[in-house]
Amino acid sequence: MSQELVPANNIDFTGYSHRNFSSTGIDDRSKSIQLTVLDDNVVVENNLVAQNITAADSIEANRRIRTKILDTVGSALFSGDTLMLGRLTTEGLNEFKGKTVFTGEVSINNLVDIGLPESSIHHTRIDWEGFKLAQESVSTGKVKEFSSTGILDDAHNIRLVISDDVVQVSTKLSAVDINTDTLWVTGNTGVGSLSVRENLTVGGELTFQNQVTIHDTLNAHGKVVAVAGLDVRGPVSLPDTFKDELVTYMSGKISVDSIIPAGGSLTIGGKDILDSKSLGVSVTESNLRKVGTLRELVVSGEVLLANKIYASSLGRLGINTEEPTSALDVWDDEVQITVKKHKAKTGWIGTNRDHSLDIGVNSVPKIQITQDKTVIKNPQIGTKTYTEGSSVPGNEGALGDIHWNSEPAVGSPIGWVCLGSTRWAPFGDIK
Repeated sequence: MSQELVPANNIDFTGYSHRNFSSTGIDDRSKSIQLTVLDDNVVVENNLVAQNITAADSIEANRRIRTKILDTVGSALFSGDTLMLGRLTTEGLNEFKGKTVFTGEVSINNLVDIGLPESSIHHTRIDWEGFKLAQESVSTGKVKEFSSTGILDDAHNIRLVISDDVVQVSTKLSAVDINTDTLWVTGNTGVGSLSVRENLTVGGELTFQNQVTIHDTLNAHGKVVAVAGLDVRGPVSLPDTFKDELVTYMSGKISVDSIIPAGGSLTIGGKDILDSKSLGVSVTESNLRKVGTLRELVVSGEVLLANKIYASSLGRLGINTEEPTSALDVWDDEVQITVKKHKAKTGWIGTNRDHSLDIGVNSVPKIQITQDKTVIKNPQIGTKTYTEGSSVPGNEGALGDIHWNSEPAVGSPIGWVCLGSTRWAPFGDIK
């Protein structure tokens, strides 16, 4: 047969199908039709993988297009969902019709027109730094139920007027502290604590309901009236005219004979009441507020010291109580401790109340007594010490010391006895 080649257009391939076809640029391994070439388009049935795809007209994918780089020279229409995991850079006019969602960081240099649904952007997502609201964009009128970080307006009428010259308050003013250079008050003022560093001028009546403490000088140009008494604890400087009036007043109240001469005494009814060293023996009652160091103090009746220590005429002493029930009755808040006679030749130290009682050293209870039991920690009887624990002790002990087993069980000992130094032997096996 001649080796001449037959032109391909002279061969009828109708009904002919290649299996495992391959050529220089095509390798067909599919079992069904995956690529259909028509006059107006090329149809790929499944995924199309290529290093670069260049289309002169258009590319249409029913499901998705995945590419590292998408370069669109003309227009691009995405009718379904579009997912771009990398960077999207576009130039020129971009138009998004329908719902568009950007979940990552978006940078837009020039935003011409955008339609946002109402309340679609939360105020926390907006950078308000440098934002200023023009005054002309705020309509005039009263703001009702105004509140801010530091102001709350609940008033129904005008109560605070602020001008360039003064701040006027038309109702009560309540403040934790008021620090001001000048304070003018036209009505009544109630102040819990008033501290004035310089001058205080009162045009009307000034009333102090409690104590008044003056650390420096008090100048009274008018009349000072003390209704309940005047207690002066320091030196008082009086004008000469006041001294003269005081002497004239006292001369009508005190006999001239009662003026105490040097080395003499004050007498009433011919009896010495006061001399330079002591009160007269006829003075049996007084209201002394302060005395020096007493060498002797004899009291025949009741005694109350500092409103805390009370001694009754029945021979009972109470601390923090004025109704002692025992020879010594000590109260500390709700706890009572008593010392008394319990019965013949027997004393009592304890409590008469439903309390527990702890006895210890260095603030550590060693004996704990309750209504039901008495707990003694590590007692020593004679020369023998008794302790407890869950295992043989590893410390030194004295010969005959007992260490009780705090977790007894079948097969374990009741305790351990010290044989000297750190040697401990079990005793009393539990069976």
